[in-house]
Amino acid sequence: VAKVFSKVKSTPPATIKEEEEADQEAPAFGSFVVNVPMGGQKLGLEMDTTAAAKAQGGLMVKGIQAGAVQAFNERFQAIKIYDNVMKVDEVSTTKEMKAKISSSSPPETMKISLDRPRAVQVTLVKPGMLGVKLDFKANSAGCVVEELMSEGLVTTWNAYQPESDRVRRGDRIVEINGKAYEGAQMMEVLKKEFRLELTVLKSPPDRSRLHDDGEKGNFDSS
Repeated sequence: VAKVFSKVKSTPPATIKEEEEADQEAPAFGSFVVNVPMGGQKLGLEMDTTAAAKAQGGLMVKGIQAGAVQAFNERFQAIKIYDNVMKVDEVSTTKEMKAKISSSSPPETMKISLDRPRAVQVTLVKPGMLGVKLDFKANSAGCVVEELMSEGLVTTWNAYQPESDRVRRGDRIVEINGKAYEGAQMMEVLKKEFRLELTVLKSPPDRSRLHDDGEKGNFDSS
C-alpha cells in the first residue's frame, strides 16, 4: 500500500510541524504519494521516459529544477532524482502525465504517485558477453534492461544472487565504477571497461507499462 504524504488536517498547533514533517518523510524505497502545493508554478521536473518504452516504470525523475517540487523539497525532501512517477492526479499514461507535468496552468495542488527504486551493486568481470539488451537514449539516465539472454555475465551473476538482487527486465543501470553516465556514453564505457561495478536500480516488480514510443538502443558487449 502506498504511503500518502499530505498536509496535516486537524492537529493542535503545538504539534502540527512535527506531525507534518513526519508525514512527509518518504520511504527508503517502495511506493508513496505526495501532494505538492503548486503556488502557480510548474513542477520543475526533468523526466526520462526510457523505462516506459518497453520495460516497466513511469516517468523517471532525471533532474529537479526551480519550481513547485524544489520548494516542496526544501521542507520535506520528498521527491528525489531516480524516483519513478507512476501517476499524476488521476492519469497514468506517459503522454498524459507529461502533459500534466509541463502544464502552464497547474492546479492548486498536484497529487503524484511515485515508486522509489532500490539500488544494488552488480560486479561483472570480462572476458565474456554481458548477455543483455539495453534500452537507452543519447541523454537518458543510464540504460534500462530490456531483455536478458540465456547466457552471459549477467545471467552468471544472477545464478549466485538471492532472488531479490538478481538483475531483471526493467532494472536501470545508472552508474559504472561509481560514476553516473547518460545512455550513449554508458554504452561506450560498457564496451571498453574490463571490470564493471554497476549500480542498478530495481523498481517494485509489479509495474509494467507499454505507453511510450521512445527510441531504443539494443546493446551487448564482449
